[in-house]
Amino acid sequence: MSEEIKNNELLDEEVDFGEDIIQLINEDGETVDFYHVATIEFEDKWYVFFEPAEDLADIDECEVVVFRLETAEDGEDLFVPIEDDDELNRVFDEYNRLIEEEGEEGCGCDCGDDCTCNH
Repeated sequence: MSEEIKNNELLDEEVDFGEDIIQLINEDGETVDFYHVATIEFEDKWYVFFEPAEDLADIDECEVVVFRLETAEDGEDLFVPIEDDDELNRVFDEYNRLIEEEGEEGCGCDCGDDCTCNH
């Protein structure tokens, strides 16, 4: 998945645990299913975190994939791999900070201690 991933499509269906499946088309034109984990803004850029919904040879189980969200000339979203290790580490550190902060404050919904809403 070293090339740009494009043509994302949010499906109307939901899978176990109420997670939305995102279909991304890789550089070989193959459709790959991912769970959308998070979208964050960091240093004036948007980043999208996905977890594979299927076994992929080059991605370990429970590993997330991070893309910088950019816009193509035609207005379509592009998920661009982050090639700079320093940028990737800073973005992932920010993601972890936000997760820890959310864990301290809860998700912000009214569903109580047994929350499973994935907010």
